[in-house]
Amino acid sequence: MTLSITSSWAVPPALPEIGGIDFKPPKGSRYTLENGLVVYLLKDNTLPVMHMTAIIKTGKIYDSKEKIGLGELTAGLLKDGGTLKYKSDEIDKTLEFLGAAVESSIANEEARVDLFALKKDLDKVLDIYASALMEPAFEDDKTALKKAEALEIIRRRNDNPDRAAQREAVRHFYGADHPYGWRSELSTVEPLTKEDLKTYHANYYRPNNIIIAAAGDFDSESVFLAKLKDKFGGWASGEVKFPEIPPVKINETRRLYFVEKDISQTFIVTLQKGVKRHDPVEFPLAVTNEMLGGGLSARLAAEIRSRKGLAYSVYSYFAKRPDYGFINASCGTKPETYSQALSELLRQFELIKTELAPDAEVKRAKDSIINSFVFRFPTPFDLISERALYEYYAYPADYLDTYVDNMAKVDPKAVLETSQKLFKPESSFIFAIGNAKKFDKPLSDFGPVTEVKED
Repeated sequence: MTLSITSSWAVPPALPEIGGIDFKPPKGSRYTLENGLVVYLLKDNTLPVMHMTAIIKTGKIYDSKEKIGLGELTAGLLKDGGTLKYKSDEIDKTLEFLGAAVESSIANEEARVDLFALKKDLDKVLDIYASALMEPAFEDDKTALKKAEALEIIRRRNDNPDRAAQREAVRHFYGADHPYGWRSELSTVEPLTKEDLKTYHANYYRPNNIIIAAAGDFDSESVFLAKLKDKFGGWASGEVKFPEIPPVKINETRRLYFVEKDISQTFIVTLQKGVKRHDPVEFPLAVTNEMLGGGLSARLAAEIRSRKGLAYSVYSYFAKRPDYGFINASCGTKPETYSQALSELLRQFELIKTELAPDAEVKRAKDSIINSFVFRFPTPFDLISERALYEYYAYPADYLDTYVDNMAKVDPKAVLETSQKLFKPESSFIFAIGNAKKFDKPLSDFGPVTEVKED
């Protein structure tokens, strides 16, 4: 028997054209308790579980210069340091027995306290959660232990040179005296006392300074809201005093900082002045960044990693701030060819400013961003907590709902205009850690170098 392949087999099947993503996420409900506590709710009966997060308006940037690390230590002890109602060991045993969790954390501009519990255990876990938020005890032994952990982290903060390069680059970019550039020090953490923790908590942890987002298998919004009122309704509101954050002053001239370290790789971070939060240029900037350093098919990786083999890891991203954020491009490379990798990295930022990008490249970048954005919300809790977070950061009420449409509108012209407006590779701030004895060219070929000691 002879099989013949006719030409018709090679004709692609006629498939219907796929339209754009129709992203219409549920809105959930928003309430405000009499004491100012804002609550977002979204019912989800998929599983008999509950998720909650409390977003507290505080953050590392609100520490005082003499007490950098206070906010982080306070957040870490909300549950771990026990409460006025529950000893820390009792909390740990109860949560472990129930398979529940209460966790707290802090970032630059927000603190979070999270809850997970089975529906049947919600009342007990919610009581622990509320007590941790409202009345932490900061037990002496737990406070001493948490402080010792923080001090040890500081002592070991340079163990990973890649992370150290990122941290120190941002620190020197903004300046060590600006809150955006602060880092915890032994001298700022060691003197912290329980009274410092109590004072910090009393100022920032107020119901009128918190947004709660919850999703899960509650019977009805009214019943669940009544539980929250029962736990938090008696919590007194009050004035929250925020320190003044000085304006960012970025020296937009070429500056290089270098740390000499005998390591096999050279880690390079370049920073450029970015945008303030809420600037609509974030949409074309996001597409432009995706084209440059968003993945293995992006320009930086394709040229520096794949074609020239100069780096295994190379990427870019941008960070928004209330004041100016930054545009970051980084790579880890061999010291013997570091100058080639750095030169190409800077060249790609210049190249994207010179001509319109192909439609197909822009479309791929937009599709990647939109798809990853939509899939950031696999559960109702992810969605409702994101809505709460957008209110926390004062985004427009429809920001989430219009995000996909706004991103889809970006075209090659917007990419070019954004690149020309924001990218100034000739004045990029450059930070490097590596063994200069192995460098193929002096770092000073790229501009005046300030050598700093690892500390």
